[in-house]
Amino acid sequence: MKQIYLLKTMLFICLALSTTHSWSQYQMEKLNRGLVAVRSGSNNFISWRFLGNEDDAITFNLYRNGSKINTTPLSVCNYNDAGAANTATYFIKPVVGGLEQATSETVGVWGQNYLSIPMQIPAGGTTPSGEAYSYSTGDCSIGDVEGDGIHELFVKWDPSNAKDNSQSGYTGNVFIDCYKLNGTRLWRIDLGRNIRAGAHYTQFMVYDFDSDGKAEMACKTADGTKDGAGTIIGNANADFRSTAGYILTGPEYLTMFNGTTGKIME
Repeated sequence: MKQIYLLKTMLFICLALSTTHSWSQYQMEKLNRGLVAVRSGSNNFISWRFLGNEDDAITFNLYRNGSKINTTPLSVCNYNDAGAANTATYFIKPVVGGLEQATSETVGVWGQNYLSIPMQIPAGGTTPSGEAYSYSTGDCSIGDVEGDGIHELFVKWDPSNAKDNSQSGYTGNVFIDCYKLNGTRLWRIDLGRNIRAGAHYTQFMVYDFDSDGKAEMACKTADGTKDGAGTIIGNANADFRSTAGYILTGPEYLTMFNGTTGKIME
């Protein structure tokens, strides 16, 4: 029942946000072009974003190493640069009414068709019953926490002894990290011993809740949760786990965290 109440509370907050603002359209992130160049055989494949507030008639000029390579403006958001070197750099300029607009970010060519992001795996531990556990990545989300038009990655770390709510037993702590796409970790939140690990226990929401152009994160917390700056919620020594590993008593909270710092906002 506690899970149901939490979801109802989060739904109420979302409804309240949507009814207390007189927006004439959906709130959108202000993103950059997301320009990517990927090696494909002896060619470079380049792709970029068509932004949500742009007219369908917009076209683009693509530049390699500072020189335009298309003869007429492109009406699509990708280009196969045949025979180009894998050391090339690219940027684009949108064309509106025949005039070039602001230059996008400049990018190099990926060596493979995916982006590898290094992460910091939490150290494993041992439960009160003597069971050792380790960590692997769980749910993920994205949001622009710095307002620079580039998404950051939110990652939930689940212990190897995470349980369904039909299963008894202690679990390790759950962590949520925020990473830049280059692997820099901005912060880590430790949800603490009083938030059980498992698919039904921690759902987190990433969104620009306060409309300041930067994403925040909200999730359920409890006594002992530590934010990204080391601040602990409630009683740091509280332990509401039963001998079966369940957490059926004690307070729980819905906490809004600053997306840039991981600090508790409310």
